[in-house]
Amino acid sequence: MSKYKIVYRDANPSWQELCPVRVLAVQVSRDTETGACFLQTKIVNVSTKPISRIEFTVGLEGEGGETENVDFSLLDADLPAGEVLRPKAVRIKLSVITGSRAVVTRADCETSFDDPVDIDSPAPLALNGIEESERDVLLSEMGADACKCSGVHSEHEGWWQCGCGAVNLKRGTCWNCGAVREKLADLEDAAFLDESRRDRVYKTSVAILEKGNRKEAEAAKESLERLAEQGYGDSGEKAREAGAKIANLSKRRKKIAVAAVAGIVLLAVMVAISPLPSMLEARADMKAEQEKIESVAIEQTVELGTYSGELSAYTGKDIEGQPIEWIVLHKEGDRALLMTEHCIDEMEFSENGDVWDFKSSSLYRYLNGPFKEYAFNDAERGILAGDVTILDSWSDYLSEDNMYATLAGTDVPEAWWASDIEKCEDDSYGAYYAGQPLTSYIDEEGGISCGDLGSTQDSTLGVRPAIWVKLN
Repeated sequence: MSKYKIVYRDANPSWQELCPVRVLAVQVSRDTETGACFLQTKIVNVSTKPISRIEFTVGLEGEGGETENVDFSLLDADLPAGEVLRPKAVRIKLSVITGSRAVVTRADCETSFDDPVDIDSPAPLALNGIEESERDVLLSEMGADACKCSGVHSEHEGWWQCGCGAVNLKRGTCWNCGAVREKLADLEDAAFLDESRRDRVYKTSVAILEKGNRKEAEAAKESLERLAEQGYGDSGEKAREAGAKIANLSKRRKKIAVAAVAGIVLLAVMVAISPLPSMLEARADMKAEQEKIESVAIEQTVELGTYSGELSAYTGKDIEGQPIEWIVLHKEGDRALLMTEHCIDEMEFSENGDVWDFKSSSLYRYLNGPFKEYAFNDAERGILAGDVTILDSWSDYLSEDNMYATLAGTDVPEAWWASDIEKCEDDSYGAYYAGQPLTSYIDEEGGISCGDLGSTQDSTLGVRPAIWVKLN
């Protein structure tokens, strides 16, 4: 059984400005048994129209200055707008790669494109936790992936870059995360987001008052009173109306059988749309978390978040509700890098076959979806600087004492921080390969190995995520 190791990877090649095709990644994997190397690529149609024919060349440079060009001619690509394509891997002659350059030479009838430009990561948002939560709500309402769109978008002549980092050519929505271009400027404006949040709380509270339930009216009244303190519209008058309605309902109905249940439901709704605790309290909580992390030395642990019972991995387990321990790996300016002391779960890297881009994996969606939502409270999410991620150089930070991790809540030793893939049902690798698609996985050194070359990982490994946090 062959094992493949990634020996070179460029996850962000330059883009020929205004070209409808972008090469998203270039990777070379080596067969550890035969030494044969294979070139893998990933391309995307960043335009609004499908592309039938695509041709591009990848130039590779070896450690001794030798070069090798690999031509890809996809005559029947039929790549829809906004879709990603992974051409078949190509065997190459070079074995040690030090650099690469990808050039698109044809996209249907177009054969000439502008000079390559480097695509930088989006700038971080200048928002607090409450504002980011409102932004996430608005992104979700437009059908966008809030976990991906975590930065500031930028406008350029003839194209734009989304807050998720994706390049878009003449598109109204981002091909990668679904964000609507014309709305992104507002979603990066703190004043707009604060107004949107207050308007959401106001409308919800007023609508609740019309239902006639006393418990619901009491919760709505509290929200309106908070808005009144902020001088928002006629919320003071609405709060007084709520008070009068509550008094009237109390006289007419002494007992309401469903009041307790309805009140709990309402409070849950109000927590989701209203700043509880208040903005000042939230900022104080965020500051306290930052000071706590700032005071912890490198390679020491700090508590941040909990093993929430909302996540199936922890429901009913001894670890449910316990704090998550993070090792402080590195501090850089006004931010710190943390990685969990324990593996938080055992999971596949990719549920649906081969994926060697972390942001396209099911593991990424879990860490930046359910895990991020339930493991952290509003104040904790407010100090996160970007996505929950995985590190491909984590061993550079750790001493031997912290190199290995146990699975959270158990005594079973778990090596590294990698994620598990489908395990073989038996010892017949031939039957396994013939009957099931291979899956990408994270190897012991932190690299993503691609299953379409025959790579597999059968041992049980744990997910050990990392995060950057803001220190001020």
